[in-house]
Amino acid sequence: MPKKKQPAVRAVARAVRPTVASQPFLDAQLAPTAKGVRPPAAAGLPLEIRGSAKALGAKARRFHGAKFSLAYFPPGLWKPAHKRCGNWFGYLSPALLRRRTRLLPNPQNQALLDELGALMGDLGRETPPDSTIPAGFTYAGQFIDHDITLDVSSSLDTPANANDIPNMRTPALDLDNVYGRGPALDPFLYDFPPPSSPTPTAIRMALGRNLPSGAGGPTGPANNPGAMQQQTDWDVPRVDNADHTAVIGDPRNDENLIVAQLQHAMLRFHNAVVDHLVATGFAGDIFLEAKRLAVQHYQWAVVHDFLGRICGTAAVNAAMAGVSAGVGSSFRMPVEFAVGAYRFGHSMIRDRYWLNFNFPGASLGEVFAFNRVPNLPVRSNWVVDFNAFFETGNPIVVFNRARPIDSVLAAGLESLPGLAGMLAVLAQRNLRRGLMLGLPSGQGMAKLFGVPKLTEAQLTSGLPANEVAVLQKHGKRLLKKTPLWYYVLREARVLGGGNRLGPVGGRIVAETFVRILKRDGDSYLNTGTPFTPSLPSAAPGQFTFADLVNFAGVTAP
Repeated sequence: MPKKKQPAVRAVARAVRPTVASQPFLDAQLAPTAKGVRPPAAAGLPLEIRGSAKALGAKARRFHGAKFSLAYFPPGLWKPAHKRCGNWFGYLSPALLRRRTRLLPNPQNQALLDELGALMGDLGRETPPDSTIPAGFTYAGQFIDHDITLDVSSSLDTPANANDIPNMRTPALDLDNVYGRGPALDPFLYDFPPPSSPTPTAIRMALGRNLPSGAGGPTGPANNPGAMQQQTDWDVPRVDNADHTAVIGDPRNDENLIVAQLQHAMLRFHNAVVDHLVATGFAGDIFLEAKRLAVQHYQWAVVHDFLGRICGTAAVNAAMAGVSAGVGSSFRMPVEFAVGAYRFGHSMIRDRYWLNFNFPGASLGEVFAFNRVPNLPVRSNWVVDFNAFFETGNPIVVFNRARPIDSVLAAGLESLPGLAGMLAVLAQRNLRRGLMLGLPSGQGMAKLFGVPKLTEAQLTSGLPANEVAVLQKHGKRLLKKTPLWYYVLREARVLGGGNRLGPVGGRIVAETFVRILKRDGDSYLNTGTPFTPSLPSAAPGQFTFADLVNFAGVTAP
């Protein structure tokens, strides 16, 4: 005899709308979902917190005298372990290694790297085949980067010590680029329940309107243009001004159409978790529980889906076993990661994307232009169909795969919108920044990690003659002291077929993320008991970015 459904499970089943026809939200998935919700410490909420939650709403707008859980605020404002750890950049490699293996930031080396960078995005070099990585991970990687790093003070023409550069984002995978400083300090990011709501803490993320321009976005299982709808609320919130400035936790997530739509998906992800908790009759603080579930499931997806693909499972497992970092331990965001290895994603960007049935071959220029005035708020017919970017289970006529991780960049990255000269050429900027920050060479990091260095033959394999000539200039200077970013890209192509990072790049990236998570007392690695994803997913006990966009509801019309 089958077991009877629990009332909470029945409520969830009624409340959650499936987004993939082949993956219904069955009781087998919903039961662990309900179990994954952390019960409140006591029945109900204190009167003062219930009243304060209502006071944050647009009609009341009363903050004075309000009382909130400290967890409504960023941990850096009140948690001692977070307050001890300043947000700064630094180095992973020893100073002596950097001095011996770096390129000196002199005019000759600047000119040499500028010449190399100009060749990396030459028109016609972005040739088949694509990588095996879904193109959504290019922009998931960009979104993740905006969650943990922001350098606004280093220079492209003045040498600097990374230890003196502040990191303007929290070094934690805490989705502060979604939640900002929380609903008490940044209420403009949120949509509050009405004063009469029986669930005053069911605080959702605010969504934005679309510019009505016809049907667009996902088709769901139908997979035909007729299933598209004229979307009305598939954008991030925006100020009603001439520029339609995005009202989000990090302005960089409004840089292009795809990352802006991913930001919108993350807003909807939180809201879907809130709806989930309301359906289960959760009696505690719904916002805090929704944020906990959203953040920890996102962290799981970063490690097991994103890093697993980019670095390889072996590199992730080795980092989990080898990195030792206590909660609140000392940490500086390594520039070998932020300026070197993690910029692998720039090579994954395509020159053209299938965005939806209206725009089957959108250029990179259009991906930027359709997130600029006069195309803001995002036009309803340009809403992105994420079924073409993540393996959601929905059929799609064209699936976008990322370009290989290698030293070839999309030609569109040689003329970034709104910039001129070297600033408009992404490869030149990356190489110049690494030079000015004194990064060690790729060979230096290989020596530090005890792995074989790439040979000259490997570094030049498959490259056009003009690029090989630059590498061989000045006594093969760039083959002996290869810039770390360029080395990581060549390593991925030669040793990973362009489908994953090599031993130097993979180790830098995997260990940095694992250290970030281990030192964060709120991460899924520090829950006290082994964490198992509980939100609905294609595979029970797992959670991927495809599951995230499905659950957020952005893969169905």
